[in-house]
Amino acid sequence: MAESSVIQVRSSLVIEDDGSIDLDILHQMIETGFNAISESNDYGDYLQSIFSSGDVIGLKVNGLAGPAMSTRAEVVNTLSNLLDEIGRPRKKHLIWDRFDRELSALGFALNTGGGGPLCFGTDHRGVGYSNSLVSRGKVGGLLSRVLVDYCDAIINIPVLKDHGIAGVTCALKNHYGSIHNPNKYHDSACDPYIADLNSLEQIRSKQRLIVVDALKVQFHGGPAYHPRWAADYGGILIGTDPVAIDAVGYKIIEDLRKTAGLETLKGTRREPIYIKTAGKYGLGAAELEKIDFVKLNV
Repeated sequence: MAESSVIQVRSSLVIEDDGSIDLDILHQMIETGFNAISESNDYGDYLQSIFSSGDVIGLKVNGLAGPAMSTRAEVVNTLSNLLDEIGRPRKKHLIWDRFDRELSALGFALNTGGGGPLCFGTDHRGVGYSNSLVSRGKVGGLLSRVLVDYCDAIINIPVLKDHGIAGVTCALKNHYGSIHNPNKYHDSACDPYIADLNSLEQIRSKQRLIVVDALKVQFHGGPAYHPRWAADYGGILIGTDPVAIDAVGYKIIEDLRKTAGLETLKGTRREPIYIKTAGKYGLGAAELEKIDFVKLNV
C-alpha cells in the first residue's frame, strides 16, 4: 500500500526550440499537478488548506549552478501567480536562497518591501543566520533567519540534478542552503548529514509542499551545468514527502543515465544512501513500491 504520492507532469512542448519556457503550458502543468494531489481535485481548496491567509510563504529555490541549471524564475513566478489567484497574495511570498547575487543571476528582482514577491538572500544586509545553534545527529549549525524568523511556511523548489558526491540533489539536499555550514556535511556521500538536517523541527514544521523543477535534468556531472549530460525532461514533480520526491528523482536520473549508456550511481560509488537513511528516520517513503507515482502529460 502506498504511503506517499508523487505527481509528475510532463510536456514535450513546454521547452521551446530556443530554450525558453512556454508559460501557458507551464501554468497548465502546475495546475494539473496541484489538482492531482488534491483530494478534492481542486487546487484552490488544496492550497488554501495548507497555507493560512496570513502566512508569509517562503519559496526556497536553488541558485547554485547559475541560470542554466538552477530553479527557473518561470516556475517560481507561476507558483506565485497561482497562490495569488487563490487568495494568498504575492506581497506575502518570499523568494529566497543563500545569496543575493545568485537570486539576481536567476532573474529575480531583489525586493525587501512594497508590492510583488519579496526576494532576498540570507546574506542580505540585516538578515543572516539565527544566533540559536541547532543540532540533530551529526549536524549542528545556524539556520537562515529567512527560514526561522521571516517565513511561516515553505515551498521547497529544488532542481533535479546529479551530484558528484551525494549522487542526487533534489528536495532533501536543497536545505543545505538553509544552514550556515553545509561544507562540513559532504563526507560519506552526505550520509547521514542530509537526513539529520531534514530531521530538524524548524524545517519539518514549515515545509508544506515540494515542487521540483525537472524541466531540464542534469543526469551526470552535477551539480554544475554540463550540457552534454543535461536532458530536456520537460517535467514538474509535486508532493509533500521529500523522501519520496528524492526516491522518484533518483529513479529518473538512473533512467536517463541508462539511456545515455552511463553506469549506475551505485556503480560510480555515488549511490544516494541518504534517501534510505531519511526513510529509516521516518521522514518519508524511500522505497518506490511504497510510493504512488502518478505520471501525467499535458
